[in-house]
Amino acid sequence: MAGKTTSERRVLITGASSGIGAAVALFLADRGYKVWGTTRDLAKAGSFPGELREKVTFLAMDVTDQDSVHRGVEEFFRQAGGIDILINNAGYGVFGPIEEFPVERVEALFAVNYFGVLRVLQEVIPVMREQGSGLIINVTSLAGTFVIPFQVHYSATKYALEALTEGLRQELRPFGVKVTAVAPGDIKTRFNDVTDWEMKEDSPYREWAERCWQTIEENMAKAPPPRVIAEKVAWLAEKKNPGPTYPAGDLLSVQLPLVNRLVPRRLREKLTRCFYRLD
Repeated sequence: MAGKTTSERRVLITGASSGIGAAVALFLADRGYKVWGTTRDLAKAGSFPGELREKVTFLAMDVTDQDSVHRGVEEFFRQAGGIDILINNAGYGVFGPIEEFPVERVEALFAVNYFGVLRVLQEVIPVMREQGSGLIINVTSLAGTFVIPFQVHYSATKYALEALTEGLRQELRPFGVKVTAVAPGDIKTRFNDVTDWEMKEDSPYREWAERCWQTIEENMAKAPPPRVIAEKVAWLAEKKNPGPTYPAGDLLSVQLPLVNRLVPRRLREKLTRCFYRLD
């Protein structure tokens, strides 16, 4: 991207129809970037907010389908002629006891949150590698480091994505391609509304899970808007040599990695249980 003006930079964002993805897409578009976003059902694009439709070019892509990813990325390159920034944002959450959550639904979660990222990367990386430049930003989560009870499977996907980011940084460094991650804390979106629940009616975990969920809902109500993530992404887009991962959100979220380094693990577990009302 050396020597390019903002208006010449081409950005591809997965999962850009709502939430964090939509906020990032609009924020970058308003700053002159040429932005393409993906959505699973292009037929629904007509119902997107007017500003989003006007400023972002949407492409059909289901990150769980290899053929769909190939066609979507191919169409992006046909329209854009190249790529400067890839933002892997598509994902969703789950909630429920490990004991009761069906394995096939966990596999479906990994198909989006981890393997979906991998599919897009494998289509885009060859172009970035050949051109000797590019920036990849993976949207992970602070939940990948600070595991929330009953959201363990979601945390596992994000932990895996952090590992993928770290390894990819090393592999692509010789080719001039930069890789980094943004790790959001609580962000006020519809994330909780579309979280995939699984818990038996007579579950022995119900009392504790409902306490935990109440805390999650309260935190979401007072969380900052997705613009804070958009601002972090825009800052990274201009950064000459971004580091491995950057927390983003409210003040507590930004400070959590420091807590992770300084607080012993058992004490951290105790604090987590107290915070989510499990003790």
